[in-house]
Amino acid sequence: MSTIVALATPMGRSGVAMLRLSGPEAKPIASMVCPGGPPWRPRRASLRTAIGPDGPIDALLVVWMPGPRSFTGEDVVELSCHGNPVIVELLLSALIASGARMARPGEFTRQALLSGRTTLLGAEALRALIAATSPAGVALAHAGMSGATGALSASLSEALLDLAAELEARLDHPGDELGYEDDGAVIDGLHAVAGRAAAAASSWRAGRVRIQGATVALIGSVNAGKSSLFNQLVGTARALVSPTPGTTRDVVERSVLLEGLEVRYLDTAGERSSTDDPIEAAGIALGRAMTAEADLLLLITPLSAPPDPAWPELLERTAALPRLRIGTHTDLPAHRDAPPVDLCVSSTTGDGVRSLKAAIRAQLSAGASGGEQLVVLSQRQHDLFRSVSEHVEQAAGALSSLLGPAIAAEEVTAALERLAELSGEDVREAVLDRLFSKFCIGK
Repeated sequence: MSTIVALATPMGRSGVAMLRLSGPEAKPIASMVCPGGPPWRPRRASLRTAIGPDGPIDALLVVWMPGPRSFTGEDVVELSCHGNPVIVELLLSALIASGARMARPGEFTRQALLSGRTTLLGAEALRALIAATSPAGVALAHAGMSGATGALSASLSEALLDLAAELEARLDHPGDELGYEDDGAVIDGLHAVAGRAAAAASSWRAGRVRIQGATVALIGSVNAGKSSLFNQLVGTARALVSPTPGTTRDVVERSVLLEGLEVRYLDTAGERSSTDDPIEAAGIALGRAMTAEADLLLLITPLSAPPDPAWPELLERTAALPRLRIGTHTDLPAHRDAPPVDLCVSSTTGDGVRSLKAAIRAQLSAGASGGEQLVVLSQRQHDLFRSVSEHVEQAAGALSSLLGPAIAAEEVTAALERLAELSGEDVREAVLDRLFSKFCIGK
């Protein structure tokens, strides 16, 4: 088994940087790079000097943590040096030359999983904690680390095992009423489990917004006031504003904190029914591609002018998406044919901008009311909870139809298998590879 090494803090200039070694040769390798000094004592920080081929590298604060009482379950050595990238590279090179190899993304946490020091759900919660862009995201990740997702999974498993026992009684003794519940009660129980799993799956959008932040795209016709409103929302003149049609050719973006939530605003090129300018056409296509997965769309239309020919098509195209219709230019006389909107703003006077920000925050927080449902921290968890719900609903349908308890039992078994995948009791190597490839190197 090899010994791995990586920088555990971000690369760049800082007061202190930390490198981490993990594996059977962690202490011998650290001893070669840091010869001499005080005796090595477990979990006792010591001041040592790292030596490279060309002489001293830096004075280090070193901590040795013998396994299995370490994060990875292996011997671990943490070396803290001054945060000069040159020093970090010299120290990293010296450790690799002494027998360590560079860690792959997430390899430290993966080793902790294999050693039983954490669970798959714990690893996903840790990744969410590192990636969280808001205090709410940090709180959600902490809930996952404290076992909220695992507790829900265990509760669903217990309920399904009881229901499976009822179905098995019907299979082993057909025609005899040996179960504790009648078919109606079992079907109700299956619907209840399916509903809880579906509620957990549906919380992924709210959880993702808390952890990863949200994307809000401003779209609308040419000269609708998108760029002016964008500047109001981000609090700075980030986008060019001009009466000349087609000023915005590319997608302009800026991230800001909105009441503790990171929001990335996108200012897109103006929508037209047609254009002869290939650059403008490319900008419109790029904007549509980037806003396809936005968490919220702001459809912008000027109230001082008649509806643009592209407005009806824009409304139809976004009908199924989360959106707010925003009327601009309220400081000018309203046109008699101005279309209905949800909110009105003036980027010139600032009127309505505060109300718009509140509406954006409310839209992005929809479904984030807390409770046991808000425990999903990854797309993997969302997909598995949804699969559990689907299998259990099919079981209920089978039991209430001619398919009978045999098919219902198969569907419940499939749901239990999905829950085993969720907790990591039965998970494929490919799933682990995909999960840990998203971790940063050094964690």
